[in-house]
Amino acid sequence: MRITVQSGRLEKSKTELVVVPALQDEEKFERLLSSSLKSDRALIGLMEKAGFRGSLNETVLIPKGSQWFLGVGLGKSKDLSLDRMRQLAGTAAKAARARGFRSLALAVLSQAQLGAAGEVAQALAEGVLLSLYRYDQLKEVPKYEKNRRVEAVVLVVERSSEVASAKKAVEKAQVITEAVALARDLINGPSNFVTPTYLADTARRIGRQNRLHCQVIPFAELKRRGFGGIVGVAQGSNHPAQFIVLDYRPARAKATFAFCGKGITFDSGGISLKPSAKMEQMKYDMSGAAAVLGVVQASARLKLPVRIVGIIAATENLPSGTAQKPGDVLKTLSGKTVEVINTDAEGRLVLSDCLHYAKRYKPDCVVDLATLTGACVVALGSEAIGLMTQSDRLANRLTAAGEKTHERLWRLPLWDEYKEMLKSDVADLKNVTDTGQAGTITAAKFLEEFAGDLPWAHLDIAGTAWADREKPYIPKGAVGIGVRLLIRLMEEWVKQ
Repeated sequence: MRITVQSGRLEKSKTELVVVPALQDEEKFERLLSSSLKSDRALIGLMEKAGFRGSLNETVLIPKGSQWFLGVGLGKSKDLSLDRMRQLAGTAAKAARARGFRSLALAVLSQAQLGAAGEVAQALAEGVLLSLYRYDQLKEVPKYEKNRRVEAVVLVVERSSEVASAKKAVEKAQVITEAVALARDLINGPSNFVTPTYLADTARRIGRQNRLHCQVIPFAELKRRGFGGIVGVAQGSNHPAQFIVLDYRPARAKATFAFCGKGITFDSGGISLKPSAKMEQMKYDMSGAAAVLGVVQASARLKLPVRIVGIIAATENLPSGTAQKPGDVLKTLSGKTVEVINTDAEGRLVLSDCLHYAKRYKPDCVVDLATLTGACVVALGSEAIGLMTQSDRLANRLTAAGEKTHERLWRLPLWDEYKEMLKSDVADLKNVTDTGQAGTITAAKFLEEFAGDLPWAHLDIAGTAWADREKPYIPKGAVGIGVRLLIRLMEEWVKQ
């Protein structure tokens, strides 16, 4: 798809469809936010006659002269935000594709609460590109549907002085959304295709394309070197585990980030078998790993002035005659021993090795991403990432990045009292509590034992990594959560 930026009047753009952004609670002739359309009373009259009121993501299609105009509601003016811009663009792009339009024009709005033109242009470009994503590699798509595609988008700024910054923002949005699409493809891919070896090969390809150092430690070597967390989980599968380290190291890096991703390419629960209902979705248990690969790829292409070490523990969690059993004790890379009470609490086991391994890089910031606990889904649903860290500074930075990207976080406590629930009679700690309480927090307390003194944050993305219903720029299925969040975190970190 080609996204271009130009200045002038929105309706003068030579596209098949012009998108008209409208507010819900404004007077008749002030409802339209594009200043070049506010004087078009005939168009406003047609939209209102069709019953259009500007409620969030409401649409109306109006023919006028030789052009078509698509009214898209933004909701109430007090709620106007960059994410409403993403939703506007996503809603418009999907409506254009569904109706067979190949080109559309969008206004880069200049309302003060939205910020600079570049920020708005980036949000619009993200909304378009993220909304048009489809995972159809493994099915036959009807010819008429294949032919329905948006080929050109024009973003119209009010002043010619804003064109350059908007163009730069669009280029950045394209790099970031390509990384999100990579993550979505990996997550949506069935687990018989997306195996631990497939993730390792993907990391190698990203390394080759971007001249990064990629190290993959195979299963046999993991056993020899004492990676007991990942080895314990992997021993029930015929697919060998892969420990992946993808290192982006630019000259004169201003900070070092270590991002650890849970890469369980299929999670049956192991001997502690999950219920069969929706078990097919457990291919998305490697969403943390997919996000880490996307972040490293985007960061290299954007040439961010920071070092990024992506660390991924990739394996399946399956029952078999060789699988670990409840009551087994394993020795992690750190030397700490863990009594395995529930083999379905495997993500924290593989991440224990990742976090300990991260210490050798002496990072300024460590973030792990994992679809870790069903308890987080119960607590926060699908709208917020569970955030746990002892660092107020890191929590604030992550929360601010989440607000900007709308990959929002909610902080939960990490009080020492929760650690008592992980005491074991036969090992240094056990992998779950016997109370059933505070499952998300106690999982993070387990990981904290291996993070040690690192400036560390844990992101539980169990509820946000997979969408059961379509949203304006999020398709049903894989979300690709975390890529835009961490890119924003690092951009703001460098500024500060």
